[in-house]
Amino acid sequence: MGVSATSWIAQNADSLGAKSIWVGEDIALGQEAFVLTAATLLQSKNVRVGTGIIPVTVHNISTLARTGVTLEEVGAGRFAYGLGIGGIQDLEKHGIHIKRPVTELRKVVETLRRLWVGEKDDTNSELFSLRGFSLELANPINIPIFLGVRGPQMLNLSGEIADGVILSGPFDYLRYAIEMVNSAAKNVGREENEVEKVIWVPTIPTFKGIEEKVAQRVVALVIADTPDAVLDMLSVDREKVNQIREIVASSSPKEGAEFVDDELLDVFSISGTREHMVDRFQNLSEIGATEVVVGPPFSGDWREALVEIFEEADSRRKTA
Repeated sequence: MGVSATSWIAQNADSLGAKSIWVGEDIALGQEAFVLTAATLLQSKNVRVGTGIIPVTVHNISTLARTGVTLEEVGAGRFAYGLGIGGIQDLEKHGIHIKRPVTELRKVVETLRRLWVGEKDDTNSELFSLRGFSLELANPINIPIFLGVRGPQMLNLSGEIADGVILSGPFDYLRYAIEMVNSAAKNVGREENEVEKVIWVPTIPTFKGIEEKVAQRVVALVIADTPDAVLDMLSVDREKVNQIREIVASSSPKEGAEFVDDELLDVFSISGTREHMVDRFQNLSEIGATEVVVGPPFSGDWREALVEIFEEADSRRKTA
């Protein structure tokens, strides 16, 4: 996402009827996510603006803490911190290996919260080490933390400690993931609605000039980044899926896109007409989603596509 695209979204979010804007980060690729988040907060008025997600594996913990404080101030309470370990393909590409990712993510969340209430922190972990570090805050702050996760242990962690969870994957998996998060929340005495469920599936409005090959390329990357445990839940051609994963790993998503058919498109993305896309959004709401992210990718006449999608969703709310 470039600056001009992000600016348009920020300036039009209220009129579209959006609840939140989520700014993603790819490791070592594209614009700097924190700068875009700050700009989005400054250019928007009422919507929540969150990072979705920041890989904690490539950022210093004290920088994460200080960035949170600054964005909270810039947004006057509208900032949400989306954090995660990072995507499989990104981590492997950059030679990043975490032995205990669940433990590390828990430590990151607990450390940030201690720092934000003004405590000094002494923590050793696989990713960072703090010795008597403090932000020296005059007043404690409360920044909601959303975890971008997938596996069972990570889902349980989110239900236990997170304010929200950012989920991606096929519908069968998303239903399972939401149930896991709710169960974990109940086990520690929380209510299900204490944990927001944000669904971020590639939404590709092919009805407005986005070519199918763009959708196929995105889905090829999604397939390559989907863990085996998730794929095991699906009724898909595993031979074809494994072929796509191997090609993406050895070459690129563009090469793997040639093997993405209509069935895989429908399983791993939300595309087609605006009516069909909003139908899928409603399906997600029925299984427990509290919010659905529209996009990316953005290409073709994506601005008009967003307008039409939000209009369709709004018309259904009025007639419900």
